[in-house]
Amino acid sequence: MSLNSLTELISVKRELRTSDGMGGDTVALIDVAKDVWAFVKPVKGSERAAHDSIEAQAFYRFKIRNRDDIKASDRIVWNAETFNIRAVLTTGNRAMYLEIDAERGVSQ
Repeated sequence: MSLNSLTELISVKRELRTSDGMGGDTVALIDVAKDVWAFVKPVKGSERAAHDSIEAQAFYRFKIRNRDDIKASDRIVWNAETFNIRAVLTTGNRAMYLEIDAERGVSQ
């Protein structure tokens, strides 16, 4: 794989919870990495009937330049859709790329 394969722009976001001062929390998504070039590959999809409707899930693999600030609890935004990261697949600090498995169509 070459750098020319990284043709899609993604952002990685992290949930930040802060106290609202009245016993509750306010949740915001903050940017961990904005406008990161990635290779995006659909891996598999599925459907299931639930609550009188069809729920569709899709699994994708995102490949980006290696970095150490991505967590499995983060989310990826690509083409205005949010993906929950399910696994960050690293092969060490000297690896050129980082692979991220993420899922669309479910809540975290």
